[in-house]
Amino acid sequence: MRFQTVMEQFKKNWIASAVLCIVAGLIMLLWPGPVLDAVCYVLGGISIAAGVTRIVRYFKQDHTYPVIFQSDLIVGLFTLALGIFMVTNPQAVMSMIPTLFAIVMIGFGIANILRAVDAKKAGIGPWGVLLAMAILSIILGYVILMGPFETLAVTVAVIGGCLVYEGVTDIITVLLVGKRIEAWRKSL
Repeated sequence: MRFQTVMEQFKKNWIASAVLCIVAGLIMLLWPGPVLDAVCYVLGGISIAAGVTRIVRYFKQDHTYPVIFQSDLIVGLFTLALGIFMVTNPQAVMSMIPTLFAIVMIGFGIANILRAVDAKKAGIGPWGVLLAMAILSIILGYVILMGPFETLAVTVAVIGGCLVYEGVTDIITVLLVGKRIEAWRKSL
């Protein structure tokens, strides 16, 4: 596969991912309450289905090889119970999401700092812009982690805004790095 084809596919995939991030962020920003309920019910439903599947698989096996499937009953019951808890107590589950999201956002910020350092080493001109956006991601993650928001819906709206920011940041990164890679390729 040619280098240019690989790079074009990479750019398309990265931009598509960024656009999905922006769309998800806008949905969370505009409708935080329904998003909370939907996420909890979907995750709970998936957990219930996975638990039932494991339990059924445990009882359907012929026990010829009991060691292989012995954990299915325990894992299935636990997963089923977790799913039921998620569906019946969405607020308890949702209260954990901001913390998890903040940790992920800080992780992305750290990864983007490394990208900015690599961009500097590669001689990509606007590496400082990439570094500033990475630092802002870490700051936003830290703000969410510290939880200055009074309601979960506000936190979800802020997370939505952060997702929009991350998506826009990714698109800017792809465009800046893509121009530099294209210039480098033409110089070969």
